This record gives sequence, C-alpha cells and structure tokens, in this order.
Amino acid sequence: MSLKASLKKRNRTLLELETGIVFMGIAGIFFAGLAGYASEKNVFWMCFSWGFGIVTACVSALDMYNVLDKALDLPEKEARRKIYFGYLKRYVILGVLIAIFCIAERLSPIAFFVAYMSLKISAYLQPLTHKAYNSFFGEKDPESISQEEYDALHPELVPGNEREGTR
Repeated sequence: MSLKASLKKRNRTLLELETGIVFMGIAGIFFAGLAGYASEKNVFWMCFSWGFGIVTACVSALDMYNVLDKALDLPEKEARRKIYFGYLKRYVILGVLIAIFCIAERLSPIAFFVAYMSLKISAYLQPLTHKAYNSFFGEKDPESISQEEYDALHPELVPGNEREGTR
C-alpha cells in the first residue's frame, strides 16, 4: 500500500493536527538547540526535552481523538463524563511529566511545556495543513452555498412558519 493510500485512510483532521505538531517540532528543535547553547545547558538535553514534548503532544492528540470518538456514541450524560475524565487524565499526566522535568537537573521543563503547547498552535495551523493535504491528495473542498440555496435544495428541513413566509 502506498503512503498516499495509507494516509488517506486515517482521520483527516487528526492527520492534519499531528502534521502541524510534527512541523512545529522540527522547527522548534533548531530553536531549542540555540536556547540550550545560549543558556549553557547541554544542547542534547534541551532538544530531548523539546522532542519529548512533541511526542507527548502527538499522543495527547491521539488520545483526545479516541476519547471523543467513543464519547459520541454514548448518551449525553455518559459522554460528558467520558470526555471530562479523558481531559482530566491528559492533564494529570502532563502535570506529572512537568514535575519530573522540574526535578531532573538536566531536563528543561520550559522546553517540554512549550513543545507540548504546539498542540494548541497546530490547531491554528490546521487550515494551512488542510490546504497542503488537499493538494497532496488532489482533492478540492466543496463550494459553500447560501442559506437560501440550501433551503431551496432541502425544503423539508425548513420550519413551517418560514416556509409560509417565502410563498
């Protein structure tokens, strides 16, 4: 199976999010190395902290996807509880990892945390990664239509009082 075919099988939004995280990770390794060199810390440990933060962000994004995917099939009360405990689990693990990075003398908790926050930044990069994957897959987004055009295509979905106003 080709790379393009295997990537096309994955959840597209998750793929775009993780691509943004990896892109931020690659770009950030350079800056983490510079920061390690400037602060007289060992460059390897600064880059290791950054890389571990990127891996943690990717695992967190995958966990977020799995929790949301399972929760959408549950009744509202159970779904809310599952989402809440998934959120709590991710942030407890993040807190424990930051504590470990603070205790360890060689590791950089700041580099780890900033790298982990690439998860948030990659969400803003998603429109760019979406366009990149559209061109990679040779796809095009559907054209948007106005509310009036949508209502004309689906008159059964227009509430009765609005339908009478258009006659």
